[in-house]
Formats: sequence, C-alpha cells, structure tokens
Amino acid sequence: MNCDDLKIKTMQDQPEQRLNARKARGPPFLSSRWWCLATVTLGILCLGLLVTLIIQKLQLSQALDLLKQQQENITHQENILEGQMLAQQQAEEASQESQKELKDIIKTLADRLDEKATKLTEVQNQNLNLQEVLKRAANFSGIYPESQCSFQFPILDGAVSQEIQ
Repeated sequence: MNCDDLKIKTMQDQPEQRLNARKARGPPFLSSRWWCLATVTLGILCLGLLVTLIIQKLQLSQALDLLKQQQENITHQENILEGQMLAQQQAEEASQESQKELKDIIKTLADRLDEKATKLTEVQNQNLNLQEVLKRAANFSGIYPESQCSFQFPILDGAVSQEIQ
C-alpha cells in the first residue's frame, strides 16, 4: 500500500463515518427541535390520560362498593320487612283464633244462661203452682181459723199463715 491508497481509503471511510454518525444520531427529522417538543407533549398527554384512567378506575371501584353496600342495606331492610309482615300475619291469625274462641265461649255461656233461665222459669212456675195448690188445700183443709173443719195440717200452718199475713 502506498500513500495514495491510504488517502483514498481514508476518503472512502469518511462518508461511511458520516453515515454512521448520522445513523447513530438518527434520522434528521428526529433531531429537529419540533420533534422533541411533539414527543414531550405526547408524553405529557399520555401521562395525563394514564392518571385520568387510574382516577376513573378508583371512582368506579368506589361507586361499585357503594352500590354493593346499598344493595346489602336494601336486602337487609327487605328481610326485616318480610319478618314484620310475617309477625303481623301471625298476630292477625292469632287474633282471629282468639275471637273465634271468645265467640264460642260467649255462645256456651249464653246457652248455659238460657238453660238456667229456663230452669228458673220452670222452678218459678212450679212454685206458683205449688202456692196455688197450697192455697186450695188450705181453703179446703180448715187451716184458716174461720174454717169449721176438724182436721188441720200442722206442717203447713206456718207457711200458709205467713203468706196470708
């Protein structure tokens, strides 16, 4: 190799070095100032969108938790209401049963009262009949002092004489 060859080679190597330098730096539009500004702006926008997505996810999670809690509250209130309705229904049934029992007791007592009243009426009628029979017997037996009959009923003297007085 001589000196000329060396110069040619070095000259030939220089464009390659320039190309390699340009390749290392990247395309020429990437090195422009506007491209850097657009990249930073897009990066900030992406970061903002990412933060917004995270915030939205947290809000959605909170809303779902609140919705789940409200659903549990509604379910609990429904269970309480069902229990109250069941208790009210049982109370109404017990009340109706008690009313029926009371009606039966009242009917039984009324029937007994009617029987007693009927017996009392019969006894009073028998008593009146007995009094009339006693009066007739007294009129014919000479129990009264005005009577001229010789026989008397000493057992009936006290009862008849008290009635006459």
